[in-house]
Amino acid sequence: MSFATYGDLASTFQTRHLSARLKHDMTRLGLELSTGRKADVATHVAGDFGPVAGIEHSLKLLVAHAESTAEAAILVSGSQTVLGNIQEQAQALSGGLLSAISSQNVGLIQSTAVDAREKFSSVISSLNTNLGDRTLFAGAATDGPALADANSIMSDLMAAISAETTAAGVSSQIDDWFKASGGGFETTGYLGASEELGPFRLRDGETALQPIKASDSEIRDLLSALAKSAVIAEGALAGNAPAQKQLVTQSSNELRAADDQLTLLRARVGGIEARIETASVRNAAEKSALELSYNQLTAADPYETATALQSLYGQMESLYTVTARLSNLNFTDYMR
Repeated sequence: MSFATYGDLASTFQTRHLSARLKHDMTRLGLELSTGRKADVATHVAGDFGPVAGIEHSLKLLVAHAESTAEAAILVSGSQTVLGNIQEQAQALSGGLLSAISSQNVGLIQSTAVDAREKFSSVISSLNTNLGDRTLFAGAATDGPALADANSIMSDLMAAISAETTAAGVSSQIDDWFKASGGGFETTGYLGASEELGPFRLRDGETALQPIKASDSEIRDLLSALAKSAVIAEGALAGNAPAQKQLVTQSSNELRAADDQLTLLRARVGGIEARIETASVRNAAEKSALELSYNQLTAADPYETATALQSLYGQMESLYTVTARLSNLNFTDYMR
């Protein structure tokens, strides 16, 4: 029986080749074990990258949608909080006005008017709230305030009612300033844009926007109602207590109506919040499903990888053992 033999040089090259291949496989398996992913995805999917590429694309879209949804949630939630604070202040003032009217106390009406002036300023400040470098109620003009400052608005109002001596006249002038087309509110009071802030993309084919602006009729009605009490603190109808009481009564009635409008406005915002939350939950569920599918296509089984790595380790030890023994052979040992 004849045996095929290798020369010393061929044996050296063969040993190097086997050693290099084992080291390469061990490096690959070590990488797969540490990352949990197949190092050679092409071989694993038999060259069909379509499903993998499709899932990766969908995951990137979901990441973008998640960022947009999170931003929308922050802005809409902030708007809801501001509207809630405004409504609470309006309700508190309405109750105070009712008490002042019922008491027939001129001094109490004056002190309540001062409170109305402070709340008017607070509401203006709230409507100018900036969140994440975006003004909430200025429409598309998010880089500036939605309204002029309270002092400027109050100065314009006092100029508009300066010639009025009756509660009805003062009330009419304030209504015109806030509600008339081309009136003071539209020309100097509202500083935002007429266009709404661009929509946020929640999912494919689904968007949401923050539709509330400080120029909406509900907000104008509220500011007008507040101003009718606040101007008394600035000296409107001074010395005419019956007229002041009549104006405060008008303000109180309009504040109650504005409260109902604010409730409806907040309900609209709440509906948008619910849509955003639903979209966020759906995006998260879809992302989990896609990640599971992606793992099935690209993940390396840790048990199989560890087993294969241990097997290669044994083969490498055997190769080194054989190489060491061959290197110690001499002619005398070979002839025995």
